[in-house]
Amino acid sequence: MQYDVKSAYTAADAALVTARTRLKGMYVVVGTAGTLPVVVYDNASAASGTALFKIGTTAAGAHTVVIPGEGILALNGLYVDTGDADSVTIIYG
Repeated sequence: MQYDVKSAYTAADAALVTARTRLKGMYVVVGTAGTLPVVVYDNASAASGTALFKIGTTAAGAHTVVIPGEGILALNGLYVDTGDADSVTIIYG
């Protein structure tokens, strides 16, 4: 099935999508190694509720995440806790 996807960028914890959507992928940039993971929550306003996806960011560099199939369904929106990452771009739709 063909359909449009969108992207959203953040360099700090933020609500990036405020409605039902599907997380399709991520691009995570880490300047220095850290221990706090990037966590994406099914929430339109806070880092709480159901954690949909978590990725460790212990290696410096740029990391691409492709989520297979139709992606991960978020009923309430997407809130990204950037952890130790310098920036996170999500692909959703």
